[in-house]
Amino acid sequence: MNVRMKRKKKQKTAARRRYVPDLISDMAECDANYIRLLRLFPNIHAEDDLEFGVQGIMEDGAIVNIQIIERCPFTTMLAIDVSSDEHQPWIKWPRLEVRVYHDVNSAEVVSFERHRNFKYRYYTLNPKLFQPDEKSQINRFFGELLTFCLSQGRVLSLQDFSEIE
Repeated sequence: MNVRMKRKKKQKTAARRRYVPDLISDMAECDANYIRLLRLFPNIHAEDDLEFGVQGIMEDGAIVNIQIIERCPFTTMLAIDVSSDEHQPWIKWPRLEVRVYHDVNSAEVVSFERHRNFKYRYYTLNPKLFQPDEKSQINRFFGELLTFCLSQGRVLSLQDFSEIE
């Protein structure tokens, strides 16, 4: 009987624990995303968009389009769209909107698909079924996408290639 009560008490305290965001790790991810983004799109201050292809492990590929939505003195708003070369209904790429803070060298996802204004912490049961660390996961996803684009990206046309050289 005593063991059962201890087990139930542990389950209740585990259920009450709230997710505590790691702000240092989250800011480090956003800062790393800024560096990755500038390596991928070095002329972000001069050009309005960038389009390139990425090749996966298999024969599938995708086209990545980074477009400037808005420019301000210290921030830039980007829209990132990924579309498959072939019509593959089983692959659904999300649309991202990213705010780039040039004064603090950071890039943060502000919109993922149609969801905006993410909180740093959600309760486990919420109407939109977000994870407790949803904002952190989305910024990590953006970092993984940028890393994949840097390692697997390719120029789409020779005209673009001659401009890069």
